[in-house]
Amino acid sequence: MNMEAKSTKLFIDCEEAKHICDKSQYSESSWWERFRLNLRLIYCNITRAYVKQNRQLTDLITKKEVDCMDSEKKQDLKQAFEKELNK
Repeated sequence: MNMEAKSTKLFIDCEEAKHICDKSQYSESSWWERFRLNLRLIYCNITRAYVKQNRQLTDLITKKEVDCMDSEKKQDLKQAFEKELNK
């Protein structure tokens, strides 16, 4: 049996693993899905890389503070650029 090509009750393919990983990110996966994902992580480098990148992306989005420029400063900067471009 080729475990890469087809999902079974215990083993899952890469696409299903990615789907479960995405669901897990938002706490929408069942314990059985997480178990099967963790089983796949033991032997699949591609799935491990996907999970790692997914976690990094989530960390960047949720834990980093974004400090935005207020509208007045944006307008001042825009006017300064336009002034320099017109010289």
